[in-house]
Amino acid sequence: MSLLLALPFELIERVAVHLTDADGIQALLPLLLTCRDLYRILGVHTNHHIFASHFASHYDLSSASRRLGPQAAKTRSYASQLLRYSHALARIRSGNIHAGDIVHTFWTSFLMLVEDDGKNRASLEAAGLPDFVDRFVREHLYDGHRNGWPADTAVNSLALWLLWLTTTEDRLRAESSSQRAQMVRLMLPFVVMPVRYPSTLAPDIHFSLPLSRDVNTFPHSVPTVHGPYPRYLYKQYISTELYSVPNLEIGIPLASIAAKLIYISRREVFPIGVPSHLPRDRAHALQLGLAMVCPTQEDVHELNAHKVAKLVPPTRSDGDWSEGVHGWDTMTVDQRAAKAPSARWDNDWYRLVDCVDIFRPVSLKRSHYTPGTMSGLWQGRVLVADDTALETLLQMPQMPVNFSEHNLGLVAAPVYMRLREYVCMDVASNEPVPAGDMEDGTHNAWLPASLRRFEHEKQLYLSYTVPDPAVPHRRIEKSKRYHEYVPDGSLHDETTCRGCLDRGTSEMVFREHDEHYLNYFKVLDDVLGPAPPPDEMDDAEDVDIAEEGADDDDDDAMSVDVEEELIVKRKCDGIMDIIFVGETDERHGQAWHPYRFYGRVREWDGLIALVRVPTTPGDPHATLWIFTGYVVGGQTLVGNWRTTSHPGEPVTFEGALAMSKRE
Repeated sequence: MSLLLALPFELIERVAVHLTDADGIQALLPLLLTCRDLYRILGVHTNHHIFASHFASHYDLSSASRRLGPQAAKTRSYASQLLRYSHALARIRSGNIHAGDIVHTFWTSFLMLVEDDGKNRASLEAAGLPDFVDRFVREHLYDGHRNGWPADTAVNSLALWLLWLTTTEDRLRAESSSQRAQMVRLMLPFVVMPVRYPSTLAPDIHFSLPLSRDVNTFPHSVPTVHGPYPRYLYKQYISTELYSVPNLEIGIPLASIAAKLIYISRREVFPIGVPSHLPRDRAHALQLGLAMVCPTQEDVHELNAHKVAKLVPPTRSDGDWSEGVHGWDTMTVDQRAAKAPSARWDNDWYRLVDCVDIFRPVSLKRSHYTPGTMSGLWQGRVLVADDTALETLLQMPQMPVNFSEHNLGLVAAPVYMRLREYVCMDVASNEPVPAGDMEDGTHNAWLPASLRRFEHEKQLYLSYTVPDPAVPHRRIEKSKRYHEYVPDGSLHDETTCRGCLDRGTSEMVFREHDEHYLNYFKVLDDVLGPAPPPDEMDDAEDVDIAEEGADDDDDDAMSVDVEEELIVKRKCDGIMDIIFVGETDERHGQAWHPYRFYGRVREWDGLIALVRVPTTPGDPHATLWIFTGYVVGGQTLVGNWRTTSHPGEPVTFEGALAMSKRE
């Protein structure tokens, strides 16, 4: 028996805490091995306090309670997270990028970075994650390739996201020209082949989700040599324990989103060359008699002054984000957590945990888009390949040996837009504009094709036609009014909001096990209704009824453990729908062509759709384009553009899009 056992338990525990604070949790191991009794009273299974204390002092906590509720802030939860973090960091420090279970290390690292307030990143960087994942991408990204194309797997997707999340200006500058060119080549398939690598969690042809399981109404994919298109993601998630949640389903992040940011960040390392033959500025162009649309040297300098692929903002290694936050001393714990650096990833995180199944309703209804984000000036790039080269590529299952930017004729074109957001509030008689129908495989940003809009005094008036239920082949006009969004909350009135009146409060409470009841009926639907459509045979699997909550050992399939129930609360904002309208500023239109924009947000996952309409008919650039994408990290819109100049094609002509907010 160890002599330490003669001391009071409180002193023994304090010694253990000081030991771990000084030398890390691994320093506790020799003490635990001293004798069986010390192992029993200080071990992780019996003394959560020591491990939780170390976790709280060395890792970031704000996102756990903010995203998972107060139930996550338990010593047992922190202790179990510490073991996962410690294991992942040890694997990274080993430098073994060939480990067969490296995907688990990547999952833990990814979750740490989207929870980062400073401490998590510092720990991962100290362990060597940036070089670790860089080596993996360069050496193993094409392992298990299919016809030469990199596989769209969890390990590849996580590797790309980790590579992007650890990208810094210093690391970009440190890459040699050959290393940068290699990275561009590695990313290219994910960037230019949306037929293989989807950029949405559900095809953008759908506005209302989740989908019905009625196979007769479900729109099927089109078979192509690259697989079904559009691609529906089935079973693309893992079930894991996270803090106090034992079986949290987390979707695999989309590889194409991270790849586009990695690709563009490499192409932005050096500025675009400024042609000396261009006019100095707009005044000089007019003096030369150049009144047509054309860029000036000043316009090119403006392009170079603002990066599209904005890097993740740096955080303090001590995890202190209070500096510069107005009113910090008077804030509650929840208010402070909302200001944490990790809050920029809340919508992305909610999207991954809420949108794992296009057929399943969710009870924890959280925000996937923050109102007001798209308001303002945005600058970006669209990557455009040669039509003939792209059409040839779409007909070839094998990746060409000469697959490159040059052979694709890939060019980048600037995009500017200034948007305004209008919202439909949940008050008596208000209803959002209905979703529009698909035409030739494309949509009008989910708005009716007959839609007309008019802005006046911070209000948006919308009119459209619908079939007359009383007279066949006749249409009648409907109208709606939306209000320009303001961030101060003044548009929401708890006394008139229908949702608040129904609840009796503006506080919205979502309970995890509400979904248990939904799944109970879902199981009946699975048993009695038709099977999922067979569009994605490689990914689709039969529904496991036991996994969906119908446990044969349960006496009551409707029973739940209330004590462990996860509860998430948020304030009602009364917003039912968001529509965007905007245009290019005059100076940007003179340089890069003028356009108008309108669009909408898909509530299910926060997907944004925008239609870009040329304002100069007859111009060779006057083609209507559709942009779709997600706001990543609260600052960059990443997705695809689609042209409508190839109607009737089974696979639409698409390309990469990335835009960042300037003001």
